[in-house]
Amino acid sequence: MLESYVTPLLMSYVNKYIKNLKPSDLQLSLWGGDVVLSKLDLKLDVLEQELKLPFTFMSGHIHELRIHVPWTKLGSEPVVITINTMECILKLRDGAQLVVALT
Repeated sequence: MLESYVTPLLMSYVNKYIKNLKPSDLQLSLWGGDVVLSKLDLKLDVLEQELKLPFTFMSGHIHELRIHVPWTKLGSEPVVITINTMECILKLRDGAQLVVALT
């Protein structure tokens, strides 16, 4: 099945940024093509390395992550990953804390 090829590929991208994600969490529906994951913890060290911002991440969570795979048009349409509310607590260099919520 096509799922057996796409799921590891998606896992390699999503697992880079999300803690404790298992392949079984990404069980995709062949016909629907949608996966919804909730209450995910971010890998803070990876975010700091990738973003190279002047502060450190104290915590980071995604409330909902939706992945849509257009199975019947996979060659012509993109896989869409939507983040619904990401919350991070950042520590500035002077020790103050900043809460950022992206919707």
